[in-house]
Amino acid sequence: MLMDIISNGVLPGALALIMLGMGLSLTLADFVRFRRRMTPLLCALGSLLLLLPVAALTIAIVFRLPPALAVGLVLVGACPGGTFSNLLTHYARGDLALSVSLTAIASICVIFTIPLIVQFALAFFLGEQRDISLPVLETMRQIFLLTICPVAAGMLINHRWPTLASKCADPIKNIAGVLIIAVFLSIIFAERDSFATAFSRAALPVILLNLLSVFVGGCVGYFTTSRTAERRAIMLEHTIKQEGLGIFVAMSLLGMTEMALPLMLNSLVGIAVGSMIVAFSRFQRKRQSNSK
Repeated sequence: MLMDIISNGVLPGALALIMLGMGLSLTLADFVRFRRRMTPLLCALGSLLLLLPVAALTIAIVFRLPPALAVGLVLVGACPGGTFSNLLTHYARGDLALSVSLTAIASICVIFTIPLIVQFALAFFLGEQRDISLPVLETMRQIFLLTICPVAAGMLINHRWPTLASKCADPIKNIAGVLIIAVFLSIIFAERDSFATAFSRAALPVILLNLLSVFVGGCVGYFTTSRTAERRAIMLEHTIKQEGLGIFVAMSLLGMTEMALPLMLNSLVGIAVGSMIVAFSRFQRKRQSNSK
């Protein structure tokens, strides 16, 4: 009963609030400001949407993860960058406009990519023994309703009533963050008997995937732009994920709580790794300032 309330009510509501908060901070200009510098934007999007799911699939195969955890790890790779990456980019003195653009555009693209990637992962890891399925078109509709519609509503509010939008954006994001944390704790409590075992199996693959994501983001930034601020934004976008969206797919659409565990682990790992990137970036900037 509790998990039904979480998966069918609290989790979708929290995800919609996160996307509404993002929309309240966006304008149409955020989607077009990089039209003259498309190379880093497009390469970063390609990496986020294609390379990272392939990397997650490879790691799951190498570590021979159980099917539910394997699909969960692929979901980690398939999720777009999270809104928290925008905040860390700001702290790291990265290019905030690029970070926001990547988060927003990737959140639109995953309407199409996540259903296809997860459907492939289910078939690959479960094969003929699969007793669950993900209806692709219905999943696209669900993700559209919980992501694009709230973002569009937030952008409309920001366009018509910018003062109201600026006042409401942070409180809404904070409420959504509290709800997501409550969902995490509830999942851990409900799966407390199997969580320790799943943690021991999934911890190393999740950490490896996150570090590999950072490395890939660093390479994409290095080879596509000479601007340090843009490189930092791309790297952090690869580090922080929208795990809430993946957990929604795992729990609400597939009804598999165990599949959500890699996503929750990655949330903790991503915050830790992202914070270290921010600390190093600020230390580097301070050292450069002192040397002048």
